[in-house]
Amino acid sequence: MRFRERNSVSSLAHLYQRGCGRVRFPAVENPDYPEAVLINTAGGLTGGDHMAFDISLEAGARLTVSGQAAERIYRSIGTTAIIEAEMTVADGATLEWLPQETILFDQSRFKRINTVYLEKGSRFLALEATLFGRTAHGETICSASIRDGWRIHHDGALIWYDNFMLEGDIQAKTRHPALLDGARGMATVLLVDDMAELYLETARAAARNCGVRAAVTCRGCLLIMRLIATNGYDLRKALVGILIELRRALPGHPAMLPKVWENM
Repeated sequence: MRFRERNSVSSLAHLYQRGCGRVRFPAVENPDYPEAVLINTAGGLTGGDHMAFDISLEAGARLTVSGQAAERIYRSIGTTAIIEAEMTVADGATLEWLPQETILFDQSRFKRINTVYLEKGSRFLALEATLFGRTAHGETICSASIRDGWRIHHDGALIWYDNFMLEGDIQAKTRHPALLDGARGMATVLLVDDMAELYLETARAAARNCGVRAAVTCRGCLLIMRLIATNGYDLRKALVGILIELRRALPGHPAMLPKVWENM
């Protein structure tokens, strides 16, 4: 999927889709920020499934990408479900990567890698959230495997390389105080902006008031926030509040989230 800017309007320039991967473009209140909603018509992934996204924004373009629903990673008989996303954002363009949560089921195997190429002068706001089962359904994960990673390049330099790996006895490992300390959900929120430090205090205030455990740091043009929560509802509520505060602080951004995020 590629978007371009013409006469101050951001519009679709190219789209290719196949298999169970689909994308829809809903009507939005703010036409300056079109939305793309990713859909997995299979309803979830299991061992051996592979989803891949390639998103490119030309200079000056704007786009918010979200997901129709939480992605479910079901039990595997041995192979791994993979989700890959490659995103390229040109000078003056703004991309928001705001998928809904990924839910791991017992005995699932999952690998996710997001690779981002940003030109100087671009902006990137993103999140990834993962739930270890659905607490409201009484689900418990005894065994699973997750490998979750980011590769972010800015102005030709690799500015962040992040790898999270957890496998085996998930119950015991997530209880460890140096890992998740009993949390059943985790999330990472990222902002890459040439002036990222200007938004550090806004992010810190949002983290303090979000209702879950959260911490923020800023390294040059990269602002990183980590969250952990005891259940998916609290994590989602915290993410909604944080994203609204960050969007309000960013010039030109619509404050309200995509409609797919409104179901609490």
